[in-house]
Amino acid sequence: MKKISILGLLALGVLAFASCGGSKSVTKGRQEVSFPCQEQGKSDKNHFRASATAKSADLNAAKQKAMLNAKQELASRIESTIKSVTENYINEMDAAGKSDFEQSYQSLTKDVVNQKLNNVNVLCEKYFEAKEGGYEAFVAIEMSKEDVISSTESAISKDKKLEVMYDREKFRKQFDEEMSKLE
Repeated sequence: MKKISILGLLALGVLAFASCGGSKSVTKGRQEVSFPCQEQGKSDKNHFRASATAKSADLNAAKQKAMLNAKQELASRIESTIKSVTENYINEMDAAGKSDFEQSYQSLTKDVVNQKLNNVNVLCEKYFEAKEGGYEAFVAIEMSKEDVISSTESAISKDKKLEVMYDREKFRKQFDEEMSKLE
């Protein structure tokens, strides 16, 4: 039994040593994969954009999954930008109640974004039969910065507490600065 254990350990040691051999190219034998619609899914200073892909045995299901994935990605990008803009805006505010404004504003913008995601522009849609069967869907969508801002401002005007603390020019300046980082 001891001989088997020693031989087993020795074999493991040889395998471990052999696998740590000389330097090998990490990319050897690999092929870069590109996704249709990916380039169209890059945000810029005027638009939030996202791209996504999905597979399914059913073409319609693949389309719906890809669109849902893209909308989730788009919402995440918008939410992240709005959070950053709000934090910067609040740091410049002189008014009391900054934390109330931040919480109310972020909650309001999430609602606005979720409503507006039903009206996104589709930039690219491509569908393929998958090698292993079924279908692959690729999509890219966008939502304009102006849509986000105008919808948010419309919602703010309905909330008297937020409207009092909201400085349109300061906020737009912060929003433009954050959007310029997306290029």
